[in-house]
Amino acid sequence: MPGWTTRLIVALLVLPVLPPGSVSAAPAPLRGISVDLSWTDSRTEKFLDTGEEKPGHQTSQVLLYISEQGRFFSRFNRVAKGNNNRLVNAAVSGEGKSVLNWRFEGRSVAADQKFAGSGARRIVVSFSDDASSCSLRVVHGKEGSAPIRYPGLTSHRPIELVRIEVTNTSCQVRQGNAFGQ
Repeated sequence: MPGWTTRLIVALLVLPVLPPGSVSAAPAPLRGISVDLSWTDSRTEKFLDTGEEKPGHQTSQVLLYISEQGRFFSRFNRVAKGNNNRLVNAAVSGEGKSVLNWRFEGRSVAADQKFAGSGARRIVVSFSDDASSCSLRVVHGKEGSAPIRYPGLTSHRPIELVRIEVTNTSCQVRQGNAFGQ
């Protein structure tokens, strides 16, 4: 079903920014919880300055807190090939282009993040009815036939993503504000 996936990814990338009152309110079980998310990206990257292709991996961790008022706070920690290649983004959802912009989608929460070059990442967390457990899905997408390009995590060298596979997803829910502890 590659056509369906491509349409979904293109739709994801052209979603309009919704004004604050137009998103659904936080379902009661999702208020006042923290969620620990993690995954690994196995990828092949092409360095555009040399044409060299290299395999690599990146581990990502997101700490998400959904306040009693339904506001999102998250910290996105990414590490590629060792602790010296680390990037952390921490912010209130919607404050800045490089942070995860979270929203409610029924019993799920989703975040979209446009890459600095081209392409995007979508994170979807689906919760059980009582929000005691969750599952995680991470999708990377491109705009039409344009390649996914971005600056390296810390080298800032121009990179084109040749292949990516998300593995080792983990999702855990806990009560309370993980940032306030």
